[in-house]
Amino acid sequence: MVDGETERFGRERPHMSNFDPNQPVQQVYVQFAPKPQSNGLAIASLILGIVGAALSLIPIAGIFLCWLPALLAIIFGFIGVGTANRAGGFRRTQAIAGIVCGFLPVPIILILLALVVPFSASSGS
Repeated sequence: MVDGETERFGRERPHMSNFDPNQPVQQVYVQFAPKPQSNGLAIASLILGIVGAALSLIPIAGIFLCWLPALLAIIFGFIGVGTANRAGGFRRTQAIAGIVCGFLPVPIILILLALVVPFSASSGS
């Protein structure tokens, strides 16, 4: 039997000879995996807090460089805690750690200034 299908596919297509239209059709249910939760602001807060704390350890330039990452870490941390509270506590501890690391440059800078200013004033006279 040579027809258009045999010429096109090189063999005959199987026919559905045992198909019964009176039989119920099996339905296929597809269930997608749930989207993983995300709290990117908590992670950003932690990273910026660590960067701000590390920049504050640089003797002179750290005073000027650490404030922007530290401030962003504090802001993102509080937003991340709010997001975590709505998401069932997901990455809440990272957001809190970001807030703590964001506040770390303040005492570090104050301690460095307290150590540097008396020595610079006495060496200048």
